[in-house]
Amino acid sequence: MKYRTNDLAKILGVTTNTIRRYEKNGYITPEKSTDSGYRSYTQGDILKIGLIRLLRKCGFTHYEIEECEGRAKEDIRDIAKNKLNELDEQIQRLKFLRHWLKDNIAMIDTCKILDTDFTIMDCPPVYYVLYSNEDKLLTEKERLKTITDFMYAAPEVQSIKLISEKTKTSSLGWAIKEMDIERVGLHDIFKNNKYIKYYALQKCIYTPLRYPSKYADAPDMQAPYIEELNKRKEKFLQENNFAEKGDTMLFFLGSLGENTDWMVCIPVAEK
Repeated sequence: MKYRTNDLAKILGVTTNTIRRYEKNGYITPEKSTDSGYRSYTQGDILKIGLIRLLRKCGFTHYEIEECEGRAKEDIRDIAKNKLNELDEQIQRLKFLRHWLKDNIAMIDTCKILDTDFTIMDCPPVYYVLYSNEDKLLTEKERLKTITDFMYAAPEVQSIKLISEKTKTSSLGWAIKEMDIERVGLHDIFKNNKYIKYYALQKCIYTPLRYPSKYADAPDMQAPYIEELNKRKEKFLQENNFAEKGDTMLFFLGSLGENTDWMVCIPVAEK
């Protein structure tokens, strides 16, 4: 049975332009009527285009599909195996990103519930690297390489602000949860790396910090919001007989909307 271009497009659920593009790429060679010039296609063309569409869904490029033309089945199997490995890596990475997104949503929900209140729970241990201290960028070569490793090798990296308990200075950096390091196998970049610090598991009080996004680069405008947070903190510590014990860690939640949001994590100990 012969099929015309419109028939083929309907059967495959594509446009006629797509059929012509497959023809242009050399995937199919239709017969052309000498009288009318109409193209006609065979059942074999349908099967081939159907396969090509599936390969495209699997992530094969047109170049990779063309590379399969005329190859032995063993070669095609190897090409397919390589693509399968790529898909497995993508799936694993998407799982990590899904986990990060789920955690971020959970923290946003927690912030909404807390509003101006505090909750007490253990802060998960994290490894972190800093890229600035106050207004000074930290640009040592090995530090910058570590930052790159954090950003690209670790799917679940988090933006953080660290406030020193001793100096009260603030630093910005990137953090990875210890459990995530175990899952993604990033141990090598942590060996003898003096720029990577450890924030241990410890009892903390959590509360949100929110200020308008337009003040993101204006510390003076953020000051009233931070001052209000500190007043709430001091009141909570006094009422619950706690004392601060260690550096404060702020986990960045977002600034794409009207507000910039952080989850503030303050280590504490009973007096």
